[in-house]
Amino acid sequence: MKLFKYSPYLACATVFMLVSAGCAKQLDINTNPNAAVTANIDPYLVFPGALSNTASNINTGYGFLFRWMGFIATAAGVAPSTEEESYNISTTFNTAAFTTPLDINEDLQFIENVGKTKGQTFYVGAAKIIKALNFARIVDAYNSIPYSQALQGLTYITPKYDDPKAIYEDLLKQIDTGMVYIKGYDLAANPNAKTVDIMFAADKTQWAKFGNTLKLRLLMHQANRADRQDYIKTEMAKIVAEGSGFLETGKTASVNPGYSQSQPNPYYSSYGFTMAGQDPTSSRANNTLLNFLKIDSDPRVAYDYKAIATALPAGAAEPTPTLDPKNYRGNDYGLATDNSVHKYQTANYVSRVGGITAAGASASANTGIIKGWDMRAWIITSIESLFLQAEAIQRGYLAGNAETAYKAAVQESFIWLNVGGSSTTAATQFNTWYTGATGKSYQANVVWTAATDKLKLIAYQKYLALVPLDGLETWTDYRRNGNFPVIQLSQSAGRTSLVIPVRLLYPSTELSYNLANVPQTGRLAGSQFTDKIWWMP
Repeated sequence: MKLFKYSPYLACATVFMLVSAGCAKQLDINTNPNAAVTANIDPYLVFPGALSNTASNINTGYGFLFRWMGFIATAAGVAPSTEEESYNISTTFNTAAFTTPLDINEDLQFIENVGKTKGQTFYVGAAKIIKALNFARIVDAYNSIPYSQALQGLTYITPKYDDPKAIYEDLLKQIDTGMVYIKGYDLAANPNAKTVDIMFAADKTQWAKFGNTLKLRLLMHQANRADRQDYIKTEMAKIVAEGSGFLETGKTASVNPGYSQSQPNPYYSSYGFTMAGQDPTSSRANNTLLNFLKIDSDPRVAYDYKAIATALPAGAAEPTPTLDPKNYRGNDYGLATDNSVHKYQTANYVSRVGGITAAGASASANTGIIKGWDMRAWIITSIESLFLQAEAIQRGYLAGNAETAYKAAVQESFIWLNVGGSSTTAATQFNTWYTGATGKSYQANVVWTAATDKLKLIAYQKYLALVPLDGLETWTDYRRNGNFPVIQLSQSAGRTSLVIPVRLLYPSTELSYNLANVPQTGRLAGSQFTDKIWWMP
């Protein structure tokens, strides 16, 4: 068990002092050396690290999906990943998508176990909900995974792999149970809960909304399977009966363990600025998303991406024509360019992830995705919550007006990006753009009444709105919606498929130590294109 993973943002010195003190004692081979240590460690010492690590994994652990999904490409001169760009992935490709959420869940299981013995029901409930989120993410990447026998230490050294549909169904039950624990918790019995809950400050209502939003996400994943309709309707009725609702506008589930200039938000340092204030040149605009935004005259283009640092010389050769406005330029993912011919695909001539133009702290007027080194790290955004609700209403699972819900979701993307520098200005700019789209060639991509397929409209605008915030969730939507929207494939000469992989292959470590339980299909080359995740139609 990998307890208490180091996080430089958290004051966890007490934990390590306890561990060191325990290790200093003479070991008794008949006694678990961790027992004396863990018995004295309260959940509040571990909980903020588990939340912070979950957010960090969501924000920065799936960079390959930002590229596969058309959000980001590399600048010319930056060494590509030939394995990633070819889609010919192996059992060593991005294994952290399997191991990192499991590692975090080990800490959450510790919190749950100790919380039960100490009567600290807030920590028990919160651990259950975040564990469910992390387990679902592993299923969404790998399908069948260890679940019922996972997180049990030496009891199951080689845990079995469970049916992914059964896992999903149990995850909803775990979320329900977690919400009950949280709604009934006594602050006096849960030391430091309001302080160490770096997401909601132990607010019972917000945790219930978060739990319901997570349940809604998992139910919508299944929505294109005809055989799941009765189950979805039953579970949706439970959410409505619970009554707390979902994450609302301006209520992104996000954390801040104390990000600073010396210890910045991980997303900021990956896609905004390094600790030295430099530009991470490996991440540049991908023409797929950039052109979608330009074709729709979408004002978010200037907030999802930054204008190029250096203007392109007149008449300069380009591997792909740049659409207007030409001060936002991208690269085609996987396309190798001859620098002697195409001299201007390097960093300064290609747009970066949008946000502040110089390294600095967050401020209320900051716009775009990168808002500052101390910006909060999201776990589930208010944008996603509103789009999930719009989809559920359109499908008939929730009561409400689907058009109103759709417009609110798209507007929330403008507000989240702080378009124009304030929520009021963002709403105004959304309304101006939305109204102005009527009668334009792109109106079916924007205007509710102009779209013939309302679910595709919701899916398309959700894709645009989640750029690049949660690569795994975007990949999930793409796969469950029949590879929609149409994303330009990798342009690598070594590409091995006409489709983006539908799953990852099981890690080589699992094949080495748990081979008897690993499903056959997910371990074989080529399975990444044929072995569908269970919720895919």
